[in-house]
Amino acid sequence: MVRDNTLDIVAGIFIVRIILGHYMSLLHLNESLLYRSMNILFFFMPWFFFKSGMFCSEQRKDVKSLLLPYVFFSIVGIVIAASVALINESSLPSTLLGECKTLVLKQAIHFNAPLWFLLSLCFVRVFFNCIRNAINHYLLLGSSLLFAFLHYLFLAKHGLYWPGNLCSGLAFYILGMKLKDLQYNKKIVISSLIVLVTIGIFRPTIVTMYGNILLYENGIYLLWYPFCLAGIIAFNNLIKYAGFILEHFHFDDIGHHSMIYYVMHWPIGLLIIAIYQKTTPAPNNWELLIYMFLINLVVLPLLTYLFNLRRMAKFIGK
Repeated sequence: MVRDNTLDIVAGIFIVRIILGHYMSLLHLNESLLYRSMNILFFFMPWFFFKSGMFCSEQRKDVKSLLLPYVFFSIVGIVIAASVALINESSLPSTLLGECKTLVLKQAIHFNAPLWFLLSLCFVRVFFNCIRNAINHYLLLGSSLLFAFLHYLFLAKHGLYWPGNLCSGLAFYILGMKLKDLQYNKKIVISSLIVLVTIGIFRPTIVTMYGNILLYENGIYLLWYPFCLAGIIAFNNLIKYAGFILEHFHFDDIGHHSMIYYVMHWPIGLLIIAIYQKTTPAPNNWELLIYMFLINLVVLPLLTYLFNLRRMAKFIGK
């Protein structure tokens, strides 16, 4: 099995990827070379479902560890939304109404959009634990993939996100459970590398898991699943044997405390953007990205310390 901190290192790398990717998207920098280069980690979101599936036998049916952070940080997002509305002199009722509509269609309010993952993972865990002994797991896996594909064909374009990411999330959760130890088998690793390189050369396919939508039109949706699975297995093995090189960058610390980084970076980013654009005569998005990075370099570790105190830890599911 992997070293104790291997999965924390992987989680830390992906959290940094998520934060940087989100901020660059918010600043309309997603056509830049830097953003496109980050697509090498295209499997980052499926990995979190996969990782959770690896430990499904250790997970309790208690949903509070995910639902309480979801509710609490949604409230934080609403407070930030109201603050940004005041900064921009926008209509507060219209802002809140828009947040309610977004919540229904996309599982989370816009001012803390990443919270969709907590709700999806919560549903996946509860649903799988309820039926794990009643249905063949491979049949469930196939059904999940089928319904995710149907969502992509008929519903994703209408902005209804949650059915797609629930189905794909369940699929990767089951794969994580089944491949917990097998993923380190040499034959599996070699096969994964072949699949990864082959699809990567001939038809690279990236899907935004949240909306279940192809990121680039030249991809083939159904190739995304073997492409992601191959990427997950290859990267887990890479970090297993070479992760010690990254230990001095504290990715394992970020991964170990990934919850607070994940649930707070988005609302903080939106608040920083609103203040900067209001106070800067000639905004520069690259300059703003640097400011956002530096501010979060201080704020997020402080929030991590705060929410790991005994009275606050329950709000991050501890």
